[in-house]
Amino acid sequence: MTVYASPTTDDAQRIIDSHPVCSGTGRCLRCDVPGPCWYRESALMVFRTSGTLPRRWPGASRPELIGARRLS
Repeated sequence: MTVYASPTTDDAQRIIDSHPVCSGTGRCLRCDVPGPCWYRESALMVFRTSGTLPRRWPGASRPELIGARRLS
């Protein structure tokens, strides 16, 4: 029998940070697949079950690709 360790929210956060979805194309910037990739979806499930939210980083989804700009 194989036993898998439960991923922590820190592990899940690292995965989410390394697999952002581009707001211009809707593709994972690391895997280059449409929509959120399997890795990101799995990491988000960790946050859903823990009842917490992942940290967000401004600009990670490359909003400039759809013409978005900062408001002063």
